Amino acid sequence: LKVTYEAPPGVKKNMLRTLESWNQNWFGQGNDLRSRVIFLCAHFHAIMQERRTYIPQGWTKFYEFSQSDLQSACETVSLLVKAGESMKNPGSSGIDWVTLIGVLEQAVYGSRVDNEFDSRLVREYLAMFFKSETLEGGRRKSGVDVPAFDLPASTNMADFRARVDQLPDLDNPASFGMAPNADRSLQRINSTKAIASLRQLATGGASEGSHSAAVDIKLWRTQLAPLFTIWENVNKGQLSKLRGIDIRPVTPDDSPTVAFVLMDAAEASRLGELVTTALTTLQKVVNGTALSTPDLQVQAKALIRGEVPESWASTWPSAPEEPSLYLQGLAKRIVALKGDWIRRVQSRDVTGQPVSLSDFLRPDVFLNALRQQTARRLAVSIDNLHLVSTFEPHLLRDDSSPLPITVQELILEGCAFDESKRILVEGQRTSSLVSVLPPLTIAWMSKVAHPERTASSARAAGTISLPVYASLTRERLIAEVELSTDSTRQRKLNAAALFLTENE
Repeated sequence: LKVTYEAPPGVKKNMLRTLESWNQNWFGQGNDLRSRVIFLCAHFHAIMQERRTYIPQGWTKFYEFSQSDLQSACETVSLLVKAGESMKNPGSSGIDWVTLIGVLEQAVYGSRVDNEFDSRLVREYLAMFFKSETLEGGRRKSGVDVPAFDLPASTNMADFRARVDQLPDLDNPASFGMAPNADRSLQRINSTKAIASLRQLATGGASEGSHSAAVDIKLWRTQLAPLFTIWENVNKGQLSKLRGIDIRPVTPDDSPTVAFVLMDAAEASRLGELVTTALTTLQKVVNGTALSTPDLQVQAKALIRGEVPESWASTWPSAPEEPSLYLQGLAKRIVALKGDWIRRVQSRDVTGQPVSLSDFLRPDVFLNALRQQTARRLAVSIDNLHLVSTFEPHLLRDDSSPLPITVQELILEGCAFDESKRILVEGQRTSSLVSVLPPLTIAWMSKVAHPERTASSARAAGTISLPVYASLTRERLIAEVELSTDSTRQRKLNAAALFLTENE
């Protein structure tokens, strides 16, 4: 039995803990400007920490924002306020906001973040918190209020604590600027984690126990039977129709996209054969018609723990970690690559039809192959190209975009899509957690000929660069596309993103 102590969750509790750790003598040093900006640091720190509740939508991973970060921020504020007092510039706010934001972004909070889109989020919060308008008060008509009350022009810590006491005990996702339904997404993630933990508890003791557990045939039969059934059904159904299809070798005359399709199809086929051999042999061991080997024991232990053997996933970077999802995902890709994509290669029309990037083991490599092929057509270097996207394909039908492709079945999380205006908008509390976007046309284009990264006829709309991840775990970045939106800031705070698949 393990017992742990955890701090109560929520921005209010976080800020109250910070105020309790401070003393009035330290807080009241200097003028009220210092006290107010230090209090802003405490609120900013609470937002940074409590947003971790919503991983991977809040942040893509757990970042170690600590009390030392808050201490560094407060010391920086004290130094800048003193410097401002010595300068005494008429009309100035008394603090150098640019320097403060730069220190917090480059040396404190931002230095802990290693995902570009998380770094963008840090920058957005810094720009919202640390500015003169925040000190002046007044509520904004839309967006996120930071803080959610007017700051008292005081050096008395009790005045600030009274404001914090007015905050709700439970956080609302909208208070972070996140989608209103982000808490429902969190429930889904937590339930998935709970199921995985229960599965590990059910199998962990047997798979991690004594040496005899490694050859516990009864355990193997019980735990591996569902996987045997899944792969047997796949082999008898979908894959049986593809056995007569040969994948030809790549030739020097093949275009980069054709070469990629052939190599990805060959690798998917190889993985299929590897999995078939492994599961067939394991089944023979269970039935008593074959002997166990150390390699088979390693694979069986991994599968019983609910993990994919390392040899199965080494050439599939975004492979699902759960074995049944892995088998289903691999079968789907084998069917797509050996079926539809090999037919496209044979008909010499690889990109003329809509593309589902989830068909590939390595979709990012496909986009790079498309980039290389476009560079050859335009006779420019690869570095001079960037990815342009639009929901209006006729806007990319000219000589400057020789190889546009239509990507279908992209999944959107964090906001909604307005079909009539063709822009991203704020979702509702009752909105679906994810939605499927209409077909999106993308093309590698010259940065000189087409400096904008999106093409749209929407009026008075901003733009936002969205990451495209392989799955909802947000672990593997495939690309980024720029789309039109009604509010660039809000989409950043939403941590809106696109995904190739929902169930892997």
